Amino acid sequence: MGQAAVHIDEHLLIERLIADDPGARELLYDYYGPALFSLILQVVPDNKKAEDILTTVFVRIYSEVYTYKQSGNATLFGWMMRLTREIALSEGCHTDGKIVGGVTIQGQHSLQRFTNTLPQGKQKIFYLCYFKGLPKEAIARMMGVEAEMIAGQMKEIMVAFRNFLRN
Repeated sequence: MGQAAVHIDEHLLIERLIADDPGARELLYDYYGPALFSLILQVVPDNKKAEDILTTVFVRIYSEVYTYKQSGNATLFGWMMRLTREIALSEGCHTDGKIVGGVTIQGQHSLQRFTNTLPQGKQKIFYLCYFKGLPKEAIARMMGVEAEMIAGQMKEIMVAFRNFLRN
């Protein structure tokens, strides 16, 4: 038999993390680590480098968890995903590459190659969502369109991204 799913009370977990509870740190890592590692692997395909980045991510999460409430993120996981994306992009990409929208990316990096395959409008949406971590509502306001349109575009982009990674 498999283990039963565990529900985590986010507010209690945050309070325990702020209080520097080692059990809360372990729980956070065990519960969210695999998902964040998968996110890192989308940016950095090297497992060893991705593991190092994951360590950096959790060190930063543990040291900055008190800022979560002021971050404006709706969920702890959303905040951790944004931090993970930022760290993976900054540590996973070398400075000898091409600068795209303020983010330096190696010319042969899979994200850069994928981004180049997108039409210009979708490139902007992907950049704002994936690199900047903006929610679809904010992107919709910036582009003067409905949030549902951005959600649909992002769904298409992510399907294309998964297909790109398989090839």
